[in-house]
Amino acid sequence: MILRPGNKYDNTVLNVKKWLLCCVMLLACITAFASGHNETRKYISLNENWKRASGKDSSFSFTNAEKKNFDDKDWHTVNVPDNVNTYEGVQRLKHNDFHGDAWYRKIFSCAVEKGKRYFLFFEGVGSYATVWLNEKLVGKHAGGRTSFTLDITDFVKNGNENLLTVKASQPAFIQDLPWVCGGCSDEVGFSEGSQPTGIFRPVTLIVTNQIKVMPFGVHIWNDSTANEKSASLFIDTEIKNFKQQQQTVTVQQQLKDAANKIVFTVEQSINIPAGSGITVHQTIKNVKNVTLWNLQNPYLYHVVTTISQHNNIVDAVSNDFGIRTISWPNAARKQFLLNGQPVFINGTAEYEHLLGKSHAFSSEEIKARIAQVKAAGFNAFRDAHQPHNLLYGKLINKNGLLWWPQFAAHIWFDTPVFWNNFIRLLKDWIKERRNDPSVILWGLENESTLPEDFARQCSGIIRSLDPTASSQRKITTCNGGTGADWNVPQNWSGTYGGDTAKYGEELKQEILVGEYGAWRSIGAHAETDTAKGIKLTENYMCSLLETKLRLAESVKDEVAGHYNWLLYSHDNPGRVQSGESMRDIAALAR
Repeated sequence: MILRPGNKYDNTVLNVKKWLLCCVMLLACITAFASGHNETRKYISLNENWKRASGKDSSFSFTNAEKKNFDDKDWHTVNVPDNVNTYEGVQRLKHNDFHGDAWYRKIFSCAVEKGKRYFLFFEGVGSYATVWLNEKLVGKHAGGRTSFTLDITDFVKNGNENLLTVKASQPAFIQDLPWVCGGCSDEVGFSEGSQPTGIFRPVTLIVTNQIKVMPFGVHIWNDSTANEKSASLFIDTEIKNFKQQQQTVTVQQQLKDAANKIVFTVEQSINIPAGSGITVHQTIKNVKNVTLWNLQNPYLYHVVTTISQHNNIVDAVSNDFGIRTISWPNAARKQFLLNGQPVFINGTAEYEHLLGKSHAFSSEEIKARIAQVKAAGFNAFRDAHQPHNLLYGKLINKNGLLWWPQFAAHIWFDTPVFWNNFIRLLKDWIKERRNDPSVILWGLENESTLPEDFARQCSGIIRSLDPTASSQRKITTCNGGTGADWNVPQNWSGTYGGDTAKYGEELKQEILVGEYGAWRSIGAHAETDTAKGIKLTENYMCSLLETKLRLAESVKDEVAGHYNWLLYSHDNPGRVQSGESMRDIAALAR
């Protein structure tokens, strides 16, 4: 029936319209409530349309580059991640990394709201960052491999004319950071790898309320009693009150399953002094019928942390978390256990280097790397040898890989400024990664040159930030070092002396091998795989790796495992000893 004006059904139509409108409004309210923890924050990408120039551009002057009227029309237009160091490191000359400054400028808009806080979150700027907003210095940061956050509330302007300027500096012969290029290390080549110059990881503008969870401020862990029947979660939350009066808030933790159904809720009321921070300790006790995170089913729960005041949510963050236990070999048992079950660790290592871009990875490129690790049949991943992009951890968790993150390699300067920066950055590194269920070891330093007392101090700091350190996750050095829980050996038999045929028996003694690998000369072949006196051919490399894989498999029930060196060829400036600059590590890809 067609309804026309004046028809007796007019009132019915109006009532139906009102009913439908109410349904739509109710649905909108329900949706807003369900996703309310997302409404308290805004995340705005600042990755696109930067202007960049560097010391490579010898015709440019950078005087007053932070000023609004500075002329940057001839600068390069780039997106970040970006790295001025491109092919320099891969050439492996004694000292070929670019050293100098890279300048970046960007105009962005912002709708400034009263009562909000504004922060710039940089995931990586190497090696020293100096940041201006609207010609005002807003902060500095030393150490490119960990993230940092700057409060710009007092500097940001309402509108579309906010000028953000960043100077990224990498001078030669850095001696106050744990990350220097191989050509700059005291023992040339052995700090391993190039270092990025530029904004080589994402940048985000974060908008919050005046009471907020601090960056990486939610720490979640379970102890070794967790199992499929029940588990308890321990949660610490760092909260700051930016207001000028004491505030009373309710802190709630909701554990949700993978289908986003609420499993458990705890909350408590707290007082936060004016302009101060506080850490709240909460426990979700005896969660029943637990789905454990493992390699076959990397199940992730979600812990949603909300701060409420007067029945309004003022901040909320969500963190993925996998419940699992790990146990390392002891006198009675030589296998690694995940959730009480033995797992043979068949791992590989990877430098965060991409030919022509070095450390400036897109998210798609990182996803491809992790997919390649899985496709190659590995079940474990080792950082080589410095902190990787934060996306690595998220993808490793979701893909069911075991992770051995690394902090530094073969570096030590005996000065107070180096000690302090090392410890400051170490704390950042742990906080960024400690919620990841995939982490099974903390790699303090590869081929460590840290004094034993300093390594012990660092190990104590790690344990204070991660209660599962040592009891579950061992703190390691690799191929040298004292003061940590475990100095994991490397086994380069067949390359640096030794007998490849003895690898299985040696692995039974070593329990876990942090590196096994070989050298090769690209394109060099021999008539036989093991031609006498020829150890740098493609044939010999393949034969050596195949032999070690086979021998390791033959003793897998008596050992923890081993890590292949290396997934990809990498930048290695300074590594020229014994003709190494003319050869390639037996990486699976270039």
